[in-house]
Amino acid sequence: MPSSQPKNRFQELIDAVWTMTLATSGETGPWSAPVYYLYREKRFYFFSNPASRHILEGDGRPCAASIFRVHERVDHLEGIQMSGVIHSQKPGIRSAGAAGAYARRFGIPVPGADFLTFFQNAFHARLYAFLPDQVYHMDNRKGFGNREIIQL
Repeated sequence: MPSSQPKNRFQELIDAVWTMTLATSGETGPWSAPVYYLYREKRFYFFSNPASRHILEGDGRPCAASIFRVHERVDHLEGIQMSGVIHSQKPGIRSAGAAGAYARRFGIPVPGADFLTFFQNAFHARLYAFLPDQVYHMDNRKGFGNREIIQL
């Protein structure tokens, strides 16, 4: 039975780190893109331009994501490796709540209560979520390449 320690480290890591790298692949080949995220309800929410390559090649398709803590020592590398799917988020209570929490996390002042429209108008960005189906916590402090599966 897996211990709760990797899940606790997972939560600490996603709370401490603000960026996630998405890896997609399409007709033009593989691509990666960093995004700022908010983890909520077992989803990694982020805003992106709908015309960006990682959205055009990733929305609704299998892709991968990683989150890692930067450290100068290779034996201290720690991160999260995931596979899953990116999904465009439709307007609604869940999306509005996630957008508001995202704005608060990153200190983005939003006039009024319509966070989704604000992000669309100010940044030409829409709300997406990466929904992981496999999640691994990797921690070199436990041995080079050590990985443990995380159940969300």
